[in-house]
Amino acid sequence: MSQPQWWNEVLSLSQSAYLRISSERIITDAVGDTRSLLGRNPEDLIGLSPNELKDIRTQLGVAVSECLARREVRPGATWAFEDGAGCYYGLSDGSIVIKLTSSSQASQGILGRLADQLPVMVAYIDREGCFRFNNQAYVDFIGISQEALLGQPVSSVLDAESYAKVWPRFQRAFSGQEVNYEDRISLSDGRTCYFKVNYVPDFLEQEVLGFYAVIQDVSEDRAMIQLLRDIHSSVNRTDISTSEIIDRLLRDALDTLSLQIGLVSRIIDDQYIVKWAAADAGISPGDTFALGDTYCRLMLDTQDILYTTQASQDARISGHPCYQQFGLETYIGTPLHLNGEVWGTLNFSSPHPRRAPFTQMELELVRLIADAVERVITNEAEIEQVRQELDLMADKASRDYLTGLPNRAFLDQHLAALIAREECFSLAVVDIDHFKQVNDTHGHDVGDIAIQWLSGRISECLRDGDIVARTGGEEFVVVMQQAGLPTAEKAMERVRQHIKAGAVILQDDSELPITISIGLSEYARGEAFPELIKRADTALYAAKRAGRDQVCTE
Repeated sequence: MSQPQWWNEVLSLSQSAYLRISSERIITDAVGDTRSLLGRNPEDLIGLSPNELKDIRTQLGVAVSECLARREVRPGATWAFEDGAGCYYGLSDGSIVIKLTSSSQASQGILGRLADQLPVMVAYIDREGCFRFNNQAYVDFIGISQEALLGQPVSSVLDAESYAKVWPRFQRAFSGQEVNYEDRISLSDGRTCYFKVNYVPDFLEQEVLGFYAVIQDVSEDRAMIQLLRDIHSSVNRTDISTSEIIDRLLRDALDTLSLQIGLVSRIIDDQYIVKWAAADAGISPGDTFALGDTYCRLMLDTQDILYTTQASQDARISGHPCYQQFGLETYIGTPLHLNGEVWGTLNFSSPHPRRAPFTQMELELVRLIADAVERVITNEAEIEQVRQELDLMADKASRDYLTGLPNRAFLDQHLAALIAREECFSLAVVDIDHFKQVNDTHGHDVGDIAIQWLSGRISECLRDGDIVARTGGEEFVVVMQQAGLPTAEKAMERVRQHIKAGAVILQDDSELPITISIGLSEYARGEAFPELIKRADTALYAAKRAGRDQVCTE
């Protein structure tokens, strides 16, 4: 049926368009200004699936409409719904109509641009477990375009084992729960990373349409903690030579930077002399080159760290003799100084372009390695200073910023060590009761004070050798070595009573009482520590259900 001229003029002036979509998800009619809103004329849209439009508002509009349609159980009934995001109509034949406007398109653009500016990965996942939106950070990390990801199942980017691990968490988000976790996830391209993940359900009235996934890659933090420990271990070795210490430093850095060649050179006049080498490229200690034929000449001219991830596209380097002779695409190097003078260089390289740019943490890592090398080759007396610096950095990397307690990364390593030694120990998960009410009533600053107060009170009750770690939010984990369940239960009851007997003193001198619930489990030989923590969590939930302010065992 043709539309009246006045109606078409109104639609054009209002920059609005209507899409009629069948129950089979096919566009059967389109009217209005679809050219400016969707980039196609109305007649070109008929017969397409909404998925083919690659338009997030259309995708979410279909999801919203289908959600609303499921509520209407009477055959032939019509319905209408309008909110800030759009207008949706159900017709008597079971088809739906979505209204698009320039304002919704602008909102989409703002939403997309905002999400693309975020340094974390963001994805929107519908109830079928398929992608409906991915920001630029997600696209860059996965290496698949937004168009190719749209409508694809999440299982297409994860390996089968990891997908089986995250699917139950999807179900929790679909049930309306906000989900937070850190886990080791393997991708379909073979990469394995540690991710910190937050799922935020997307509600339409009381029904969940899907959820937003906010994802951070924390692999670098975990790897850096391990590297700092390895550096500390190498520098503290008294049973190996200086050459062996430097070789370990080079190889540890290569593993972290994912490069193939690590060199320490001695610079004498215009000669570049390899002193130590960790390389698969046939370079050995004693090899000598003209300094002007190396990237290190450029680095020494800058008097600071120099790096490139694709030398062929780098105007500073593409015509350099070193690139012409060796074809090294990736390079990062820094000078080595002794007594205020240039002694040589530390550099790492690869014949392959690097997929990601060097991060600030990696730049600091190279400087840290250079500092360690300088001290090792100066004299043994200065090694103690390096040990102290590395101890401090490793300690900072393993501690919670708010409380100063060990963090989750430290806890994981501590538990792994106890399990490897097959020691007897018990583990308690501690959670502040009604902590959300504290934040809602008094503010997050008071919440932080309460967390700091609690960390101190728990620490006061522990024996030498026991540890308490903050694992996130208001949750703490206590590990008690050489303690079976009866002993551990008595210890945690003392902790509970000690917390209840005190109170947080607020700025107006009023008191804020705090109570805690505790779940306790004893390590069973051969048990993996995630299972141990899971049992303690189960006991914690039992304590919460039983009225809080108590200790329960599993």
